[in-house]
Amino acid sequence: MKDADRKMIISKRTDQNMIVAKMVKGLDPAPISSLKRLNDPTQDKIKLSIITQFYPPDFAATGQFIEELATNLSQQAMSVQVFTGQPGYAYQMNDAPQMEVVDQVSIQRSRITHSRRKLGRTISSILFCLRSALYLIDPKHRGDLVLFVSEPPYLQTLGYLANWLFHMPYACLVYDLYPDVAVELGVVSENHWLVRFWNAVNKRVWKRSESVIVPSETMKERIAARVPEVTDKITVIHNWADPTWIKPIFKQQNSFAQAHNLVDTFTVLYSGNMGRCHDMETILGAAWELRDEPVQFLFIGAGPKREPCVKQVEKMGLTNCHFLPYQDKALLPQSLTACDLSLVSVDVGMEGLVAPSKFYSALSSGRPVAVICEKHSYLRQLVSEANCGAAFDNGDSKGLAGFIRYLAKDSQVNQQLGAAGHRFIQSNFTPELISSQYLKVLQRAVLKDADLRRAVEQQEFYLEYQPVVTLGNTRIRGFEALVRWQHPQRGQLKPAEFLSAIEESGLIIPLGWWLINQACYQLRQWQTEMLDEHTLGIRINLSSRQFLQPDLIPQIDRILDSNNVKAGCLTLQISEESLMVDPAAATAILMQLRSRHIQVCLDGFGKGVASLSYLHRFPITAIEIDRSLIGRLESDPEVAKLIGTIMALAQDLEIEVTAEGIETLHQLQQLKAIGIQQGQGHWFSQAVQPERILSLLHQHNQVRFISASESTHASEPTEIGDTVDSHPSPNIPLVLIADDEKLMRTLLRRAVEKEGYRVAEAESGEQALILYRQLQPNMVLLDAMMPEMDGFACCSQLRQVAAATVRSLDNQAVPSDISSSPITDTPEPETSEGAHVLNHCPVLIITSLDDTESVDRAFEAGATDYITKPVNWAVLRQRLHRLLDYNTLPT
Repeated sequence: MKDADRKMIISKRTDQNMIVAKMVKGLDPAPISSLKRLNDPTQDKIKLSIITQFYPPDFAATGQFIEELATNLSQQAMSVQVFTGQPGYAYQMNDAPQMEVVDQVSIQRSRITHSRRKLGRTISSILFCLRSALYLIDPKHRGDLVLFVSEPPYLQTLGYLANWLFHMPYACLVYDLYPDVAVELGVVSENHWLVRFWNAVNKRVWKRSESVIVPSETMKERIAARVPEVTDKITVIHNWADPTWIKPIFKQQNSFAQAHNLVDTFTVLYSGNMGRCHDMETILGAAWELRDEPVQFLFIGAGPKREPCVKQVEKMGLTNCHFLPYQDKALLPQSLTACDLSLVSVDVGMEGLVAPSKFYSALSSGRPVAVICEKHSYLRQLVSEANCGAAFDNGDSKGLAGFIRYLAKDSQVNQQLGAAGHRFIQSNFTPELISSQYLKVLQRAVLKDADLRRAVEQQEFYLEYQPVVTLGNTRIRGFEALVRWQHPQRGQLKPAEFLSAIEESGLIIPLGWWLINQACYQLRQWQTEMLDEHTLGIRINLSSRQFLQPDLIPQIDRILDSNNVKAGCLTLQISEESLMVDPAAATAILMQLRSRHIQVCLDGFGKGVASLSYLHRFPITAIEIDRSLIGRLESDPEVAKLIGTIMALAQDLEIEVTAEGIETLHQLQQLKAIGIQQGQGHWFSQAVQPERILSLLHQHNQVRFISASESTHASEPTEIGDTVDSHPSPNIPLVLIADDEKLMRTLLRRAVEKEGYRVAEAESGEQALILYRQLQPNMVLLDAMMPEMDGFACCSQLRQVAAATVRSLDNQAVPSDISSSPITDTPEPETSEGAHVLNHCPVLIITSLDDTESVDRAFEAGATDYITKPVNWAVLRQRLHRLLDYNTLPT
């Protein structure tokens, strides 16, 4: 555990202990039935409004990032609406739809078009701010939180005013730091009254905001130095790139490279804004150094420095420089990979004032990167960590030219650096990883500490349960406990909307103890009702902080003991991150849990790059394949191969595998074919309220008993042991069929009923044992390959049950006056009819294997005979009559 985490826990120990005492004390569950449910799915989500002047189809990098951010947040736990302007850099269109919904994001555009001219830009920016103010007057446009982007630079002032007028919470996303940029560019002096006024406004805006998000540590340092009071509000979240979209493409296979004659010449690419904050002079200097060498420079984009660069190239007489306008976003995967080296530049004095967002896309393209920046730039550290290229001082054109020569001569080094950069993006800066950081910050901005503490103390949290089923027969193995929050204003909230805020507040600890106690209490009720205290289990998610609590093991011991739940029925689900916070401590905890037979499942398996290595490194007992992999089964053939590899490795290590997020029949069929034996998802059931669980258990886990006279009702479920014919003839033999496949049970039932016998059905070996005790059948048909308990193990236990029952009945039949006499001196007592039936009950194992080993296993387990699949129905009829007619003769 980190020292910061430990200090936070200690500082809040008193309050939390009081809460734990209230929530865990006794066995009384928190109230559930009185909680209100909302049918509108949008009520579950935090409503986020984003105000930004730039948004696609505009080509501005800021707009493209905001679009990806909005899309990813809308796919997690937020309802996102965007207010933006008309495109100013659009490639094929000038007017975008005024209102539209794209990828679940609601977009509304003002009628203001962004101008490229300086005066026009100023006027359009002011008009956009006025339009934004009118937009925010309507309460439904404000949502739960408004995120203001720092373009135009005075836009965030609206947050301060709206908060003052409407108490509207807002957050600031600062990409460009004004007025500092204007001062560095020499537009205005640092002592000018406008700069002082602007700085005073910024101070008030940031202090009143819920959060300030910046893209680099250097920008955070600048803001904190100017306004120390907001230091704790500032969060650094880097930009990102999508490595599944922008990924390495060989130039020979790149249509963009072919169209612009880039394939056969070493190409250096600068792509993006050629603004006043970017160092273009150093790049042109390198082009001059390489003017007589087989190297060409390609500039794609626009901005204030583009035309001066074009004129400078003409003046210098350079023929190795080419300029293209902004390209359509759809062409980015081709244009960014049409080169051999990508350039990123930040001009002198601009470090920490602007965000060079193109850096991340350049890395994702799988090409080396050369960064031109000051020595204290955070870009240098990223290049070093990624081992993806080199960094150069502003003005070092000769050094940059030398690096280009080196790469042009060594293609192997070029490929190695590019591949390293792509891997670096995959591991650290994907849209999913970065948007999850935004989600945490924005959730925290909406959910205040006071709200969270009140929710814990007043038990506004409750649990729903999603079944975990055996895929072969849909028998319920257990349930995953999922926490919900019945917020007094916002209705039902799901975990993704509040858990990160709860964890940061430290209240995750008392909430976690309550959750474990509540789930174990509920499990015990179901086990008692279903007479199943061994196989029915519960799965509970543990946060990283809870997993590393010093008192985790004794607390769990106490909760299990107080609820009378066996340790083997509890599965704790943890994330990969939980293991890596402190690997040594995690291993020790896992060993203690394993020694108590408590299962530990690695949640979200397969979405991290290091998942497979964890199976060998840590003593876990189960894994749950992440829903993101399951969701791609139908569209990506490689996913099935990956899941097959995971399954094979897990089997070798004796690790149980569960598939999460099964939503279609095709996914279910593919997973069964791979060999996955259990799973959960909406295909089976959504998470349900606890009062519905017993009906689910009766529906899925019962054993069916059907009489020959009522075969038309054979598919209707009945309680264990109930007969459809209330007065069956005792002279009609009863056959117990146990098979996990419903179709096979149906075929066997029809064949047996056609011969005039009664039938009872079991969907598993465990159910067969229960029904065997209750019904005392005349014959048992067992499928050899049932999951969990196969036919061989079931047959062996059936024989043990029969032997124990015979001994018990024989002892009851001995008269008390001769109970102490030696058996040799007394007549043999009469054995009861039940003991006779159990003792002589034939067992026929049905197997798809006909090898000597399988036959020997069948007879060693106590089988009377066996038959192979596909079943020869004539042979089955002969076996039925031979075994049943012999076994039911009068004695």
